[in-house]
Amino acid sequence: MKSRYRDFESARESVRSLGIKSVKHWHDYCHSGNKPYDIPALPDGPYKNEFKGMGDWLGPGTVNSMDILFHPFKEAREFARSLNLKGVKDWRAYCKSGNKPDDIPLSPDFIYKKDFTGWGDWLGTGYVEPKDRVYRPFTEAREFARKLNLKSGTEWKEYSKSDKKPDDIPSNPQNTYKNEWNGYGDWLDNEKVYRTYKEAREFVQKLGLKNYKEWKEYSKSGKKPDDIPSAPWDVYKEWKKK
Repeated sequence: MKSRYRDFESARESVRSLGIKSVKHWHDYCHSGNKPYDIPALPDGPYKNEFKGMGDWLGPGTVNSMDILFHPFKEAREFARSLNLKGVKDWRAYCKSGNKPDDIPLSPDFIYKKDFTGWGDWLGTGYVEPKDRVYRPFTEAREFARKLNLKSGTEWKEYSKSDKKPDDIPSNPQNTYKNEWNGYGDWLDNEKVYRTYKEAREFVQKLGLKNYKEWKEYSKSGKKPDDIPSAPWDVYKEWKKK
């Protein structure tokens, strides 16, 4: 029995010539009364053997997500890189600005799952996610840290926020080197002798402080003994965040 529809190639060529950019617009067109009777509104049925998706149906090389058709990954990435944005925060701000074309996705990591390798690659900054970085062995990293002559975990964190820290030195060494980690005193080679965790906790609890703000003020007051650390979470393995 002869089909009432055109052959797939002819139908697709006709549809592509319309310049429709989204599935929503295709549906609107189908209900407008302008669609020829011999082109199906639902092509996946009549052309089940040839149909490869709405992206292929409406335009070559596009990616279909929900009701929007996006550029192929490489083209979209090239556009994103041309913006010279510094990071994800800048990308989000750009997307909210109203300047982003509809055919460039807000979340390329979701749309291009197979091709997306990270925001550094997407934006062309070369940034590598911490979880994907390769760090120096613990001993080498600690040796580097010790040469900085920093005095505390707080100073280390400030240093880590600067542009001076090499990418292969972790900002949070306690997470990267869990098995070797012995505290910031060992990491920076300026270890002080503190009271045991139990003794220090007993002392602090007797102060009757109610929260971290009061503890911080007390630590800066000059009343805190030298053998009680200002940042116990950096000193004691027994420390647990609550």
